Amino acid sequence: MKVLATLILLLGAGLGSRQAHAITPVFDINVFYFTDTMAHSTDSAYARTFYDFMIGFPVTKKKRFVVGWNYDVMSFSDDATGGGATTLSVTDMGPKFAYYLNKDRTWVAALTYNLITTGTYGPAGGTSTELRGTSLRFEAGYTPMMWTNVYIGAKIVYYKATFNEEITANTALEQVSYGRTAIYPAFAMTIRWD
Repeated sequence: MKVLATLILLLGAGLGSRQAHAITPVFDINVFYFTDTMAHSTDSAYARTFYDFMIGFPVTKKKRFVVGWNYDVMSFSDDATGGGATTLSVTDMGPKFAYYLNKDRTWVAALTYNLITTGTYGPAGGTSTELRGTSLRFEAGYTPMMWTNVYIGAKIVYYKATFNEEITANTALEQVSYGRTAIYPAFAMTIRWD
């Protein structure tokens, strides 16, 4: 609840300018999917599925600075020996700050600080554990207009999750220092009303 109150305060501070202007929502979606399998004497398979969604609002008259709320899902699966996959599934939520670098608002850079990061880690042949922490994501890319109000392009994304709590068997809580980092390209789509 504190996170939502902070977001509302940030939006209110940005919207408190002297001249009134229309406030229109911005929807931003990024998607990445990768799979790789190798058939050999020792089979291997790797899979990655990442997607995130943000709803935000411009907070300046020229609509170049956007503040919003992000939700994302990160899924990792690694099977290096063909004997079972080690998996990590992560969901994140937190504020996202985007800035359009040019007047046409096609070049964008964004920073997301996910205050709520939860994951499920499943080692091959082992017992799954729940992880909790925070994550940070930086993205930059180019999204030209394809249709009215629809912008499609590509971004490069840096993602870093830091886990400081691990729960085993739904009962045992332990302080840990785990992390996961990924750099990946993403298909990007933004919908905004100018």
